[in-house]
Amino acid sequence: MKKETSNIKIIKEYLNKLLSGNKEEAFELIAENAIWTVKGSVNVPTVGVRKGKKEIAVYFENFLNNFDPKEFNINHYFKEKEVVFVIGNFTHLINKTQKLVSSDWMMKFEIKNEKITSYKILEDSYALYIAFQN
Repeated sequence: MKKETSNIKIIKEYLNKLLSGNKEEAFELIAENAIWTVKGSVNVPTVGVRKGKKEIAVYFENFLNNFDPKEFNINHYFKEKEVVFVIGNFTHLINKTQKLVSSDWMMKFEIKNEKITSYKILEDSYALYIAFQN
């Protein structure tokens, strides 16, 4: 039970650091060989599979260059052994088109040896596709 509880604590710590602008500290919680997966349209710059911290850093650069977060809410955390699910919603302004996009989301994190080894997000990829259209 302690292991599972600590996994939620790791994800809460990661998200708190990331959302407060401490990207470097948040990155310390990511394993060197982690895999980030975001499915959707290729016109959305954050979509794709990224392997390793260098590629994951590019994901965050793409996010910061293309999205202006207006609202980001975390509603629930669930755990199952080495997996933590986080559920919430967001509203972002797309810098290129100046369109607002909102979505419910669910993130799935896998943790091993107190490091995040995998990240996947399920979100309204069609709404993001439309928001990036001129």
